[in-house]
Formats: sequence, structure tokens, C-alpha cells
Amino acid sequence: MLDLISILVAGFSIFSAAILFVTYAFLLQFPHKTWHSLLSGGLLVLSLSVIQLGHVAYFVNGDAPLDDPAYRLALFVVPPMFFFFSRSIIIPTRPLKPYLALHLLPLATPYLLPLEVALPILFLAGTAYSVWFAMLIYDLRERRRQFRFELFFFITLSIVAVFVLVLGFSIPFIDDRFFYLVYVNGIGLAYLLTISALITIPDLMGDLAEAGRIKYSASTLKGVDVDASLAKLQSLMNVEHAYRDENLGLASLAESMSLSSQQLSELVNTQMGVGFSRYVREQRVEAAKRLLESAPDQSILSISLEVGFKSQSNFYAAFKEIVGVAPGDYRKTLSRS
Repeated sequence: MLDLISILVAGFSIFSAAILFVTYAFLLQFPHKTWHSLLSGGLLVLSLSVIQLGHVAYFVNGDAPLDDPAYRLALFVVPPMFFFFSRSIIIPTRPLKPYLALHLLPLATPYLLPLEVALPILFLAGTAYSVWFAMLIYDLRERRRQFRFELFFFITLSIVAVFVLVLGFSIPFIDDRFFYLVYVNGIGLAYLLTISALITIPDLMGDLAEAGRIKYSASTLKGVDVDASLAKLQSLMNVEHAYRDENLGLASLAESMSLSSQQLSELVNTQMGVGFSRYVREQRVEAAKRLLESAPDQSILSISLEVGFKSQSNFYAAFKEIVGVAPGDYRKTLSRS
């Protein structure tokens, strides 16, 4: 039974890898998507898929994955590709330097050291990268208040990585089957957490890139009257109700404020503690809350369109994300009170 579950988990991982890469490469739109982020991301999910295929062969035919050169290579490709892809997301404006090639050293360990020595080094490197990534997210928490929630996902991933590290050091002392059972399901859990995070927070990767760019790059607000710009932004939202425009975007709003997109993005991030897309959603949800209270007979669909959401489903998702309950439940609470 456990073998069958592990085979299904491996299949889920391979399918998820394809979906995630296609989504990142072709559907997600945010600045600083570079050739090396696409390359490292592609090699990362490809290597994880090769690893899961090796696990399927083990549970179906009993083939030892570590005897397969492709499986061994994929194992040692994952940590450096995870580093380069994570780096391209969190600190996208920092250029690639020659010394970063040192992070490719894990690729050489299986050819220079005995496998029983190289594997613990591999898992140690993977865990170090996972903890490093979680620390970067933690360092952004004061800049973006919603990251305190997102941090849960990355801490959980780091805990999984630490567990796999312990497992890696235990290889000489544990049954092979136990190791592969835990490893195949650990990868599946990582994919499940990633997909859950992206479904729960659709703008997660864009928000991470935006916050990282602002934290680790030179400020674009030098020479800008921040107080006057904030007053203008509040006027556009509270008086002119700019959020009602369903096509409102960073570039169009920045133009109306005589700022660049980068300046407006930094202004919202540093002064509001959220990303631009989250800020607009909050403005729309606050307006919807007022309408739910003042117009109890107005339909929820009508309210969602009036405040700028393109669909009722987007409205429900944003309302529950920000308020914590669905619009209908919020209205019932108002009527009872």
C-alpha cells in the first residue's frame, strides 16, 4: 500500500513540476524574469522529476535508484539550482558574479568522493540553502506585513529539508526502502506546499520579487516628496476612487502621479507595508465592506464589479484573504449586529 501511495506521489510531483514551470515561464508576469531564472528553475524541476522517476522504478521493479547515473546526477543538481532560482526571485537585481560558480561544487562531489561521503554533503548543502531561503523571507517580514503568513510555508519547507538532512546522514544505518519512502513523499510534500501557497496567494512570487528588489536595491525615491506623493495616492483612492477601474495597473497609476512604476512600487511597499497588487485589493475590499453595510439589498456580484473586481470569484478570493470570511458571511454578521 505504501509503495502504491509513493508511486502516486511521484506521479503528482512530475505533473506538478511541469505545471509549475509552464506557469512560471509563460503565465506569471513580473519584472526581472531572466534567462538564468528560467534555466535554473527548469533544471530544478527537471532534476526533481528524474529523481521521482527513479523512485517509481524502485517501487515497481526494485531497481536501486543510486545505481542509475541520471538519478545520481539529478540529486546533486538540485541544491545549486535551488540556490540560483531562489536568488533570482528574492534578489533579482543583483548581477551574477564569477564567484557564484562555487555553488556548483556539489556537482563534482559524487565524482571526487565516495558516495557514502558525498550524499551527506549533498543533503547538508540542500538544507543550508533551504534555511538560507527561509531567512531571506524572514528578513522581509517587516517590510511586507503579509509575509508573516507566507513565512509559514517556507519554514515548513525548511523543516522538511532538515528532516531529509537527518535522513541523509542516517543512510548507512537505515533500510533503503525506508529512505526512498520518506524521500519520495518529502518531495511530494514540498510540491504540495508550493502549489498550496500559490493558490492561496496568487501574487506570491511577484510579491517576493518586488519586496526583494526594493530591499536589496538602491532607493528610487531620492528627490521625491514622499508625503506629497502619499497624499496624492490617498486622494486618487479615497476621492477619485481609482480602484474602481478594473484595469488599474502600476504603470497607469504611476503616470497619473508623475512617478515611475519603480517609484510608486517602492512608495507603496515602504509606506503601506504591502505590494501594489495587495494594496489595490485592500482598497477594493474596504470599499466593498462599506457597500455591504450601507446597501444590504445590493447583490454581491454587483458590489464586486462596482469596486473594480473583474469577476465575482476574484472578489471572493480577495475578500476572504483580507477579511478572513466570505462576503456573504460578513454581511450576515452585519445583519446580526
